[in-house]
Formats: sequence, C-alpha cells, structure tokens
Amino acid sequence: MSIEREIELASGQANTVSWQAYGLPEMTLQVPPTVYPPREDTVLLDRVLSRFGPGRGRHLLEIGSGSGAIAIAAAIRGWRVSTCDIHPFAVAATRGNAADHGYEANVVVAEGGPGEGSNWKPSTGADVIAWNLPYLEPTEERLGPLEDAALIGSDESTRLLEVLAEDAALLRPGGIVLLLHSSNRMGDEIPSAWRGQGWATRVQRTTVVGDERLTVVAAWRPFENSIQEVVQVCESTNSQILDFEHGIGYMLRTESQPHGRGQHGRGWVDSPHGFMGSWNLSPDSISTGADHLQRAASIAVLDMLASVLELGLPSHSWAHCASLENLGLRLKWPNDIWLRTDAGHAKICGILAEGRTQGQDVRVVLGIGLNATGPDTNLLTAGWNDLVSIDVEQLTPILHASIASLLEVHPLVESIDRSEILATTHAAMRLTFMEGRARGERALGLDEEGRLLLPSGPIDSTEQVDWAWS
Repeated sequence: MSIEREIELASGQANTVSWQAYGLPEMTLQVPPTVYPPREDTVLLDRVLSRFGPGRGRHLLEIGSGSGAIAIAAAIRGWRVSTCDIHPFAVAATRGNAADHGYEANVVVAEGGPGEGSNWKPSTGADVIAWNLPYLEPTEERLGPLEDAALIGSDESTRLLEVLAEDAALLRPGGIVLLLHSSNRMGDEIPSAWRGQGWATRVQRTTVVGDERLTVVAAWRPFENSIQEVVQVCESTNSQILDFEHGIGYMLRTESQPHGRGQHGRGWVDSPHGFMGSWNLSPDSISTGADHLQRAASIAVLDMLASVLELGLPSHSWAHCASLENLGLRLKWPNDIWLRTDAGHAKICGILAEGRTQGQDVRVVLGIGLNATGPDTNLLTAGWNDLVSIDVEQLTPILHASIASLLEVHPLVESIDRSEILATTHAAMRLTFMEGRARGERALGLDEEGRLLLPSGPIDSTEQVDWAWS
C-alpha cells in the first residue's frame, strides 16, 4: 500500500458509529475511513478505567486516541484528559468528536506518541496512562498505511518504558500504566519486558474475541518509595524485619546468612552470590493465610525467571508454565522451586512466610533463598546460573518487581484472584507420588484451601509424602 492509497481512502465519507461506555449513555462518533473505530478492545479498556470511579480532576493520558471514544468517556466521568495519536486523521476525529459532545475543553489532543518527539507529552504528570497497544493484523481494506503502521508495530511498549525512564514525572507518584495487548507472541512479550525493567505487572481484566484473548495489564513502580537495603552478614533477614519497624515493601538482602531457615525449621544453606532476602508486606497480604502467600511468592519467583529468560509470565497465564517445564523448572508443592538436572531434580529456591501479632501491631514478612549455583553440600541443589547468566544485582530488581506484582496492595490495582494462584500452582507442579500414604497416586489438583488432592483424599503437609518426578 502507498500514501496514494491513504489519500484515496481518506477521501471517503466518515462512518457514524454508536458506542456506549460502561455506565454511560450511548454516544455517536464520526470515524474517518482510516481511523481505528471502537471495538471489543475499546470496551475492555473502558471497563477497567470505569472501575476507578469519578475522575474528580485526576489526569488520564491516553496513547492512541483513535476516534476519541476512551478520551470522551473519561472526560464525562470527570477526568482531565490528554491524548495523542500518530495518525493525523485520528487527531482530527478525536478533536471533532470531543467538541460534538461538549468536552473540547476537557480533552487535549496532540499528534505523536512515544518515539515521536516530545510534543505529545502533557505538561503535567498523569495519574493513569492507558494504551491500547498495537497488536492486530490489518483485516479491513479500508485501513491505510498510517493505520497499518499503528497496528503492526512490535516494540511500542518498550518506547514508553524508555520515555518513563527518561521522564519519571510523566507518571505521578502512585500512578499506574494500563496496557491492553493480545495473547499472540508479541503480546506475551510485553509484560515480560516491563517486568525485566523493574515494573510490577498484574492482569486486570480479559476478554475472548474469536480465538484471541485480549488482556488489560496494570504496570506500576513496585512498592514505590520503599527502602532496599543490603548488608554483608545477617543471621536471619526474616527475624531482622520482624524485630524492627519498617515501611511496607522494605527489602533486606544479605550476602551471607549463617542461620537461614526454611519450612519445618530446616536450615537453608547459602549459595555463593545467591539471593538471600526478605520483604516487609502489608498485613492484608496474609488475610487469606500464610500458605496462599507462599504459593503466590513461588509464582513470583517463576515470573522472575521467565522474565529473565524472555518468556511469558506464569502469573499472567498459567499456560506459560509449560515453557518453564520445557526447561526443567517445576514447583514442588507447596512452594519450593526445583530444576531438572542430569543428576536429578535439584532444589533452586526456598520460601518462608512468617507473621507476628502484638496487640494492634501485625507484621508479615516473606523470605526467599534463591541459589545462583548449587551450594557445595551433599544435597542435590541447583541455581539460576544453570539456566541463564545473570548476577544478583541484576536479578534483584526483577524479583522485587515480581513480589510486588503478586503481593503488593495497590489502591488502583485489583488483587489476583485466589483461584488464579491455585490454577497456576497446579500447572507448575506436574509430579507423581510414589511412597508413604500416597504411594502410586498422582495429584488431581488443589482444593480451595490449597491442599493437594489425591484419589485417597487431600493432604496438607509435605511430611505426608515422598516425591518421585514423572
């Protein structure tokens, strides 16, 4: 296609489209032939934005205005809206439609976008940045080259990452980025790339259109303004946090932990240059029980490894566990991470959640020991260096972001449903029991309490079985 084709299409009449935002009256929009019209993805993104309630003067920055449907709906709800598009006809359509509905003063429209200079950026930071990312193959003859370019780009979200790294004020403190993407390969890479740059990410809402799943992901700065501290030696990072008052999200990492411990009082042997650290979490994070917290943390570790390996994140879809399984990574119920090696299945990570209550003071701490290499012991152990070469300094911010992704309580971000944690946990397991009470039995799944379901009944302790790997 050529620019002549764009001009030919643009000379046609605009289409009159009726569209209804969530909880608002139906609106009529004029959509030029080469401008992306409101579709199922527009409805999905608007539904997430509507959850924030009245704008009350908060600032929304929308990237890719299209016809202006999202921007106008947000303005009606009381948001200050800045929006942009690389397509000049989309800019004109948004301005015209906003004026037709009486919101031209509330919707500031600019031509451009990330990677297209700085004229598109508003003068003040946004509370929410929303972007319906390019992901569709053009399927309609009426689309021209400009709209084709907007639909099939492959690195647009990383451009926004670069902008936010250079201009942190574009997103206000406590703000979030909403990214809408598809379940195709490019869509799966987007959350992994953001996580790899130290951003927390969490699925907010999905919908299925034909054979495609559309997903809105929230991204935010993990445990914003929290302190991360590294010490040379610490007897126990969990105990150190429990014994003193710290802010939510505080992370303590040590280079050596002589008395680290795991489940049932077992010791944890340091791995040279491995990760040994703990987080101070919100008391709300343990409201569903320590077992749930530890399962979520194990998925966070799998997420971190997936991001480093540039794979889809298990917390975003349990189906992504298959890619890790192909590499030999599995979750040993309830929360240990193991790696298949030539010598057998070796432990790579241990997790311990603890709490302490004294009157009104409730403290919750999460400790993780993650090997870089297998410690020189008689135990069968492995490390992340068996999969990918990365040092602990590079790994730590990704792990920090992954813990926040699963466990941070953020006012603008919906929590992960307990059933999703259970489904992902089961998908990451794939094991058979061969001895003890569960001799010869294969796990059927997890019940609502997170107990392992066997044909003979549920179990709730690793002490009840021995393990054999299929």
